[in-house]
Formats: sequence, structure tokens, C-alpha cells
Amino acid sequence: MKILAIDTSTMISSCSLMEDGLIVGDYNINQKKTHSETLVLMIEQMLEKLDTEIEDVDVFAVCKGPGSFTGLRIGMTTAKTFAQVFDKKIVGISTLEALANMISTDKIIIPILDARGGRVYYSMFTNDSKLERLMDDDLIYFEDLVEQLDDDKEYIFVGDGVYSFLDEIKSKKNFHLANSSLNNCITRSICDLANKTETFDSYYTLSPDYVRKSQAQRDYERRHSNDN
Repeated sequence: MKILAIDTSTMISSCSLMEDGLIVGDYNINQKKTHSETLVLMIEQMLEKLDTEIEDVDVFAVCKGPGSFTGLRIGMTTAKTFAQVFDKKIVGISTLEALANMISTDKIIIPILDARGGRVYYSMFTNDSKLERLMDDDLIYFEDLVEQLDDDKEYIFVGDGVYSFLDEIKSKKNFHLANSSLNNCITRSICDLANKTETFDSYYTLSPDYVRKSQAQRDYERRHSNDN
């Protein structure tokens, strides 16, 4: 079975191809061009080097968020289009779950993504022998998150959000940082999760999980509430 994973949740465009449980291709790029300018070309180049046609893919796995609103829409639209055109399976994978899936530890895993304004998208997982979700993905001020954590438990942080709060994380003896190589480029992990799933999505109804409303939505609601 061939699984093509796509992630555009951050500034990095990523795609990976898994074949029968093994990663055979991996392409990550971080540049000033938008995902819409790079993603499809990246996929085409990777598949060409692997002598694989896009119609040979059995499952399209896409990062569904949280993350960059625009980025998520581009990745989601690309994956859904491929799945619909070639009538293949599709599955949406949480950004935070994919980050946590890359760490095997007896500590509580807290993947975080920078949501700006002192806030982070976050969740909590354990992954001693099997990945277990402890809560839904959520949005919180980082200082409030710190206050909620127990001093007698060990936590490990992963994701691009750690760079905004390094001092705070390093100041706590029970807080730990994952290897920096695990903070992004998660399509290998998305492939792994898709390979294990027994539940797939519909390309008609799958949509990004923004966790919070977009700025455009908030501006629209604010304008209309003022009109009333």
C-alpha cells in the first residue's frame, strides 16, 4: 500500500511517500514562496524520482491542523482533489498528534504550535508503548498552560512553539525539550499514523481543524455585531 502524506500547517512544505510500511521518499522545503507555489511541484518531483505515478497512491494523508489557516487550506484542497480525482482513500491527521507520535517516552508529551500573542495550540499525549491522547487539541496562553501542569510530573515539549518559550521551558526542572529535529517536518509521522488507522474520511466533508476562528471570520462577526 502506498500512502502520500502532505503537511502545510507551518512555513515548511512537506510530503512523504510510504510503501508497505516503509518511507521511500521525503521532501521538505522552507522558503519564502507560498505553499501554493511549491507543494504540487514538490509532490511531482518526489514521485518522478521514485518512478511512481500519482494514481498509484492508495491513501492520501493530510495534516488537518491546527496551524496556519492559509497553509492548511492549501494542503487540504490538494489532498482532497487528488483523492476525488483518482477515487482514493483520504485521512486527516492532527498536527499535534503527528508531533507527539515521533516521541517514545515515559513523560507526558505536550506538542505546541505558536499561535501568536503568547498563545499556543497544544494537546497532551503519552507514548510509552502506544500513543494515547489525553485531551482534545486546544488553544491557550502559554503562561496559563504552565500554571495547569503538576510540579510532580515530567513533561516533554515538541513543536515549533517551543522556540517562542524556550526560557520558560528551561526554567522548570520537570520540563524537557524534544530533539529539535522533531519540531517540524512531520509527514513521516503522518504516514505512520495513516498506516495504522482503520477509519478514513470523506473527501466531500473533510475540512481543516483550525481550533479557533480565522481572523477573517472574527472581523466579519465583529462588523456585523456592530451593525446590530
